[in-house]
Amino acid sequence: MKYLFELSKEHKTLPLAEILACLETENIDYNILESNEDVLLIETNSNENIIKNLTGRLSYTFYMDQFLFSCLPSSGELKKQLSPKIIEKKGSIAIKYKNRSKNIDSQPIVKALAEIYTKGREVTLENPDIEVRGLITDSTVYVGLKSAEVNRSQFEERKVQNRPFFSPISLHPKLARALVCLSIIKKDEILLDPFCGTGGILLEAGLIGARVIGSDIENKMIEGCKKTLDFYKVNDYKLYCSDIGDIGSHIDKVDAIVTDLPYGKSTTTKGEKMNNLYMRAFESMSRLLKNGGRAVIGLSNEDLIYIGEKFFSKVEKHNFRAHRSLNRYFVVYEK
Repeated sequence: MKYLFELSKEHKTLPLAEILACLETENIDYNILESNEDVLLIETNSNENIIKNLTGRLSYTFYMDQFLFSCLPSSGELKKQLSPKIIEKKGSIAIKYKNRSKNIDSQPIVKALAEIYTKGREVTLENPDIEVRGLITDSTVYVGLKSAEVNRSQFEERKVQNRPFFSPISLHPKLARALVCLSIIKKDEILLDPFCGTGGILLEAGLIGARVIGSDIENKMIEGCKKTLDFYKVNDYKLYCSDIGDIGSHIDKVDAIVTDLPYGKSTTTKGEKMNNLYMRAFESMSRLLKNGGRAVIGLSNEDLIYIGEKFFSKVEKHNFRAHRSLNRYFVVYEK
């Protein structure tokens, strides 16, 4: 079966990397048939329900579709493709689309889809049995049957200003979820955030079934993190007010580490120089992470990536513009 993931395009590298990490987490064998800024198209023999489960993890994807075909974005090319692509499933139908091109008129394309696929069927836009989706780009129209939709509104609802404990330096839940996904953490495995702050990373990990451990040098952050996790009913957690060098006295090996290291005037290092703190942090994390585990680390300076490479192998790097004057570098390391 071929599946099409409609990517959000909110970031150049994270949407694709997040999906590939989730496929690895679920031990899904696949071949990539096409990959670009708009879509990822794969072929796999895995059960559809297993593939659909991915959408419960993803944050930078809109839809996952059973792929029907793709062609040049014109009604003429579309009609050449449609005849052998009749849908066997019975029931009501809706034709929906997303036009990502500023140069192509979507209406002839949508009309062509409707002429073939709605013939002899009940058409309803509300809860149809079948949803045909067309994704229109400058070079291609992709057509598929919607299998699952990512609930992206949940991430906006969990933004830090809506939580019981607030800090302006917290990651957006969508980004925090993507970082958790990159760690390849499985359900019931243990994820550590040793600079947990308000608990945004722990929250996203807990919501997909991980057991979470957090630590922070400031007790007010630990208290606030507890409020957040309790509010969202994440129950399987442990929190410690601890320096990064001492967290090993509280816990054993963990399956994954995801953290955003302190980086600016709004964060506290208790007067410690950043390079020294980072060196101690990576050394401590290398002792705590199991062999084969991943550490996904947020850094304030690209030049600091080398510190992590003293203790881990670098897998990939994602640049992220936090705001006008601040770039973040999220690096995936492996032990």
